[in-house]
Amino acid sequence: MEATPLTQGGLFLIQFIAGLVIFTLMLRFLMRATHVDWRHPVVHFVAKVTNPLCAPVNKVLTIRGRWDWSAIITAMLLQALVVIALGWLTGRNFGVGLIAISSITEVANQLLDMAFWLIIINVIISWISPGYNPNTAIFVQMTQPILAPFQKLVPPIGGFDLSPIIAILAIKLTQIVVVGGIAQYGQMLVTLG
Repeated sequence: MEATPLTQGGLFLIQFIAGLVIFTLMLRFLMRATHVDWRHPVVHFVAKVTNPLCAPVNKVLTIRGRWDWSAIITAMLLQALVVIALGWLTGRNFGVGLIAISSITEVANQLLDMAFWLIIINVIISWISPGYNPNTAIFVQMTQPILAPFQKLVPPIGGFDLSPIIAILAIKLTQIVVVGGIAQYGQMLVTLG
């Protein structure tokens, strides 16, 4: 099937809207996992927007503790629908294996990209506005649990916290080696299929 401007516009629109929704679901997951202050307006907004999407999964899989698996599962289901829609718009028929792999890798990449950018934003904020600021405290709350294992591994040297660099390296290596390896396997399925 030849790509027409209408098809390309439809592909862009589907990917944009789905990407925005998946981003919000990953934000919900990270906010719960990192115990962000629930009184923050951003947390309220994310909860209100994503609650209707996660409600069906929450009926089957109740939230326990800090891990909101309903956000991850909802994001993967949405990504699966996107892959099916993209296949339909381009005239291709993707197998269940490829749809599952695409869903896993896209959600994992979104989550890792979000962690990467949260660390970058937190570092920049710490340079520009050191100390407590209620408007930017959410970034500290979200990145501190991510950085904590790396801070144990590499303590501050000469007053400089190098843990963000190590965390960024770990995130990017995970994306390249682990997620990239899974995506490569998915590409192999397309070639064989």
